[in-house]
Amino acid sequence: MMFMNARWLTTLMRLFLAGGLLGASLPAAFAANSVQLLEQWLQQTRGASAQFTQTVSNPKGPAQAPATGQFAFERPDRFRWDYTKPYAQVIVSDGKQLWTYDHDLDQVTITPVTQAFKGTPAAIFAGTDLTRLFTLQAQADAGGLQWVQATPKAKDSNFDWIRIGLRSTAQGPEVAELQLRDAFGQISTMRFTAIKHNPTFGPDSFRFTPPKGASVISQP
Repeated sequence: MMFMNARWLTTLMRLFLAGGLLGASLPAAFAANSVQLLEQWLQQTRGASAQFTQTVSNPKGPAQAPATGQFAFERPDRFRWDYTKPYAQVIVSDGKQLWTYDHDLDQVTITPVTQAFKGTPAAIFAGTDLTRLFTLQAQADAGGLQWVQATPKAKDSNFDWIRIGLRSTAQGPEVAELQLRDAFGQISTMRFTAIKHNPTFGPDSFRFTPPKGASVISQP
């Protein structure tokens, strides 16, 4: 269920408006406006923190119970997801390794960042050159947000597309929502609130020490 766990990183990874927007013909000026807003966000944002709510649905309806928690990231390659409901999970990247701690299993999984981020939506926060990995296309405004669809260029990707919902604020553009459709047709939505733009993080914000007694699995 988790947004940044192994399933998201390898079999879906990181949502969703009406399917009718796919392939919509949009004026060039509109396309420049929404894609340029994303480019502006990428240039101006070195980090952020927020509360999040994640939902997953399929054509039959909700597929999972909503998940909530806190999220923070700082470029390059550092982020932290703290899931609090419906159960606890911590996912931390220190820039070199991705640590995933499942409280229920008392198990830590360690994955090299270069493998964990490869071709996934995590690239949006990691500071990767999106145009090298994705084809960017503007979508129609909806829900008070401007949308850009990112379609992976890799043929072996585990998701079809990710949509990025942005808005302009006095502090600059911010990502307010992500929508992803995986290869099985499931759509996952991540909505962000209480967003703080370019905050100052403490030295331990993106560090993780496995709890005493937890099992640790290292992946190549």
